[in-house]
Amino acid sequence: MQPVTYLDALRYARDKRVVLPEEFYLLDLNARQYATTVSGLASLDQIKTVINLSNKAIESGSTFQEFQKAVKESGIELSPHHLDNIFRTNIQNAYAHGIWTQQQKNKANRPYLKYSSLTDSRVRPSHLALNNIIRHIDDSFWLTHYPPNGFQCRCGVDALTEAQAKKLSITIDDELPDIQPDSGWAISPSSYGKQLNDVLDQKIDDALLTNTPLARKLSDIQNEALASQQANEAIVKAFEPMSDTSKQVNEAIVDRVLEKNKDIEPSAIRMLTELVKDDEQALTDLLKTSVVKNDKPIVDWMKRSFDSLMLIAKNLKSKITGNNIKGFDSLNLQKGNVIGIQTPTLFKTSAQAGKSITILDAKGIALDLSKINGLNGALLAPDLNLEVISITDSEVVLKKTNELATRLFVANNTLFNLY
Repeated sequence: MQPVTYLDALRYARDKRVVLPEEFYLLDLNARQYATTVSGLASLDQIKTVINLSNKAIESGSTFQEFQKAVKESGIELSPHHLDNIFRTNIQNAYAHGIWTQQQKNKANRPYLKYSSLTDSRVRPSHLALNNIIRHIDDSFWLTHYPPNGFQCRCGVDALTEAQAKKLSITIDDELPDIQPDSGWAISPSSYGKQLNDVLDQKIDDALLTNTPLARKLSDIQNEALASQQANEAIVKAFEPMSDTSKQVNEAIVDRVLEKNKDIEPSAIRMLTELVKDDEQALTDLLKTSVVKNDKPIVDWMKRSFDSLMLIAKNLKSKITGNNIKGFDSLNLQKGNVIGIQTPTLFKTSAQAGKSITILDAKGIALDLSKINGLNGALLAPDLNLEVISITDSEVVLKKTNELATRLFVANNTLFNLY
């Protein structure tokens, strides 16, 4: 079975005219964190390389064979079975969590779930015994038996209306088989990614009895996983439900992704959709705060997202001009100062009053939104330093420079944020 890339999922949904739920555009956040935590179960002297190669393989849509070859070339000796588990587990669980979240949102219409296993010769007898079990979505059965129920589990869950569930026959307590998931897999789907914390807790406890240095390394892995989980929760919280307008923008970006045939991380698409909103503030505030506090998981996600978006549209002009910024005069900019943009900054043209802004030598530093099906403006990359060339009553001229910014400025405007 070949791994499904995010691009494959987008193209399949578009071909079938299926509207992907908003949760799809956050799947990669959990998948990346899960991949990192799962790798803690490998031998410690091989963890870093396996993590990097696994993430790169997923981001590029590589096949398992290509991933295995890359690991072998790195001098790592792990069994194909072990490598296969590491490679597939993160995507497998990410999709299960996304489906569960969507089913929870729609449970008023489809309040029952049906366990569905394959029936070929490869299916595990314990999984086949769960086939066609129908229980209410809030039944405790799903907290321990929602698939996947083991490495490379191919089972799924179908959501049913009450009428469908009754027609097929709801499984009563006495009919439930005495079947438990594979060891370590009796996990609530709502806690995706976090269950490995318990595994690491146990490993740390065991290591403390025999190998204190090993326990310290495992503790570092656990702390990193917790930091990633907290970062993911903060990112998700910063995204508001998409309005009809936002959904149209999101579809326009997806069109561009499919046109360019680039496997862009879904959360990068979601970030861009959010930033082009005129009244967006929560995500901008999160990015600003993360830069100031050097919250590495969020800052890394921000930069990674921007880099991937540059694959689908890139400004090639030597000069870009954007709209005026409310409150720009309060910055007290002076000619010769260097200001630093530390977050993705939307540089957008609209009908507001105030100073216009011109940025010179803009090649390669902006995502040209006008190239994405009519979206206006440009998205400036983080870590951009601009020298103040001139200031008049009507215009501020900035120029890209290699000199590092010595001061941080903030323009409190929903369209444009300078640090």
